[in-house]
Amino acid sequence: MPWGDFYATRIYPGLSAALSWVASPFSFSLTEVAIVLAILAFVWIIVRAIRKHKPWWKCVLGEIALLLGVVAWLYIGWGFNYFRSDIYTRTGTTPMPYEEAELQEFLKVFAEELNENWCDVETVDPRQIETEIKAWYTALPEECGLCKPRRWQHPKRMIFNRLHSAVGVLGYIGPAFDELHVNRDLLPLEYPFIYAHEYSHVLGVSNEAEANFWAFEACRASEDQAVRYSAWYMLLRHTAGNLRSLMDEASWNAWCETLIPEVFVDMEVDSLHWADLRWNWLAQLQHRYYNLFLKTNRIADGTANYGQVLRLVLSLSDLHDHEHGEED
Repeated sequence: MPWGDFYATRIYPGLSAALSWVASPFSFSLTEVAIVLAILAFVWIIVRAIRKHKPWWKCVLGEIALLLGVVAWLYIGWGFNYFRSDIYTRTGTTPMPYEEAELQEFLKVFAEELNENWCDVETVDPRQIETEIKAWYTALPEECGLCKPRRWQHPKRMIFNRLHSAVGVLGYIGPAFDELHVNRDLLPLEYPFIYAHEYSHVLGVSNEAEANFWAFEACRASEDQAVRYSAWYMLLRHTAGNLRSLMDEASWNAWCETLIPEVFVDMEVDSLHWADLRWNWLAQLQHRYYNLFLKTNRIADGTANYGQVLRLVLSLSDLHDHEHGEED
């Protein structure tokens, strides 16, 4: 939408810089503080109405005014990015259909890169990753439509980190102050990709598949083998379902056999790690809510949008000598 593009390119860059600068002195999430205060205000309106014996409709009007104020703040601060043009429109490209020859070429490269970049990622340096990822985003051409990184934009500590782990949230952007949040329970292997994914949201990306694409491109361009492995490993995690749907069972099993065993060990460790932290009933509830939220904000695939990164990689990455993307 034209007005969405105007917001994303003319209003959001300066607004985001200002909001994140205001929040920068605080190491913890101001967005979560704002949410808690909004909940307390919601309860206080009810309590005050009861104590003052106010008519019920005045209480309802007060709650509606509070809710509208919070929603307006969140959309003006970041949410209107949902109404911008997609990455294909911004870069003047066309989504490529899944063609067998193209897919087979990609699968060969995928397996080779995944195997060659495997390493035992025991620790990562968040500051080094931040410096490298910010430098990569800074170098992107203007046509990509992303804001330029700011030196004061650093990951914020989630106040309710355990709750986020319980519902499977690995990171998120806090739209109240355009804050970057990265879950402290992330495995070192996951950290580079998730950081790059969430930071793309701070830079104005609303589509989850696009955020995965930028994270993949940023991490695979790294000189650090652990960061490159994070790119390919997380791409596998997000696209395994899509790939399997495009292949028959024999072809899928044959491709999996080309991957080294260490990759599957990492996937097992990863799965057990998050299963131990997850509260299934709450995770399912959060998934349904977030799926509905995405669909009402022009992300038609809902949470399945994360896996649509495969089409973006096939269409925009230079893995197939396409025009756009970083050079290896």
